[in-house]
Amino acid sequence: MHTHDMDMSHNPITKLTRQLIDFFAIYPDKEDAPRLQRYGELIRYHNEDLVELGDLSIAASKINWICFSQKNGMLLRIDSDQLLPDEESMEQLLEHSKQWLFPLLSVSKLRKERYALRFQRAPIIAYVLDSILQQGDTYGQVKKLENSNDENMPTLCLILHEKFAEIDGGNIKELHKFRAKQLFLIVRRLLNYDHYRLVEPEDKTDDTIIVSVECNNQSRRCATEQSPQKYVRLACGPVLEPTKKTATMLTSSSYMALRSNDMLLIAMHRHGVRECGKGTDLERLMQRLGHAAVIVDLFEVRHGTGATVVRNGSGSSKGANYVLYNSARLETLLRTFAAQVNAGVYEPLPPLEKIDLSLLEDELDWQLIYGYLLSFPELVESTLMQLLQGQCAVHLLVRYIVNLASLFSRYYRNKQILVQKRSNLMPVLYARIYLVKAVRQVLNSALALLGIQPVDYM
Repeated sequence: MHTHDMDMSHNPITKLTRQLIDFFAIYPDKEDAPRLQRYGELIRYHNEDLVELGDLSIAASKINWICFSQKNGMLLRIDSDQLLPDEESMEQLLEHSKQWLFPLLSVSKLRKERYALRFQRAPIIAYVLDSILQQGDTYGQVKKLENSNDENMPTLCLILHEKFAEIDGGNIKELHKFRAKQLFLIVRRLLNYDHYRLVEPEDKTDDTIIVSVECNNQSRRCATEQSPQKYVRLACGPVLEPTKKTATMLTSSSYMALRSNDMLLIAMHRHGVRECGKGTDLERLMQRLGHAAVIVDLFEVRHGTGATVVRNGSGSSKGANYVLYNSARLETLLRTFAAQVNAGVYEPLPPLEKIDLSLLEDELDWQLIYGYLLSFPELVESTLMQLLQGQCAVHLLVRYIVNLASLFSRYYRNKQILVQKRSNLMPVLYARIYLVKAVRQVLNSALALLGIQPVDYM
């Protein structure tokens, strides 16, 4: 049966990195070892060109590691100028990795003074599919303490500046206010994945961190706020016209209508759609696509910088449309499989523990599983990493859903997933159906963080 240690970190990449660094360096006092967050050139996890670059690569020069170790209060274990100077040292790393969360398969020297590390694929495939399909919407979330009121949990109060407090859905408000409201909602959803306990303003204490979503043209802090708590200002940038780069006069409702019309034109061009009467399913679909396009437009850049509205359909509309087109493709594929099971074409999907997951070890399968599904918890963690410095990397979420949709589209074109019923092909079909289920779950979770609804058809 495919199982995993229930005490594992919610973010396996964090744990892997810790285990890797511990092989090369040591903390004099392990009890006070800080949580490492960014590694720069030292360690890179890859999601493209895995054949050439490896699953991850590390700097080969001792100098890089000395700088990193000194910055983090560590002592480097190696004496040579190169991190892994010979075959024996590489074999030692491979042997040591057998104790890791996921063991290594190989280590090799890359150009540009780096080593390529490749993992054994079977343990990661089993872990990823098992974790996603068992945990569902909670995949990637920090496990909260059983007693949510535990006094040891840090508390955080997320507030929306009073300037935006009256917004009800943002239907008639200026677009920059709508953007700030959406940033507030996205951050609140993201915080459900983190270790903070969210509290209301009336429940905050002197130790509560206050995060206020504001506009970057507001004063640094309201004069009435004299509280001793840690105060973080999360500033949202303006929304600009594309040519003059002046603040747009569009309201959120008018821009939503504009982008919904863009989606309709794309649908007419691509699918030959001719009519979109009021109250029809197509109209509702176009509205949903329009909302998705607006969110992508406003957050494909860093929230503190100016976002640019899209005129004449040119811009990121293809991104939102493309993501939801592949969302619909996932739903259609799984719906078709279920219908063919009901019709007796296929046998029902066996339990995951009976699936031969080695059938998912080829390059496209591996890129989906390792490059995107495994890294979703790391993605969410990265968006919040600098929250207390007034930054939230929502643009990474937008980039993630576009790239995941693009890779799945390539996967769909290259793999004949719903094969003809032949006994020798059924194991492949079943393995891929489980992978498709996992991709759908993670894509839907990422969309939900952005406030975008998936679609069933297009």
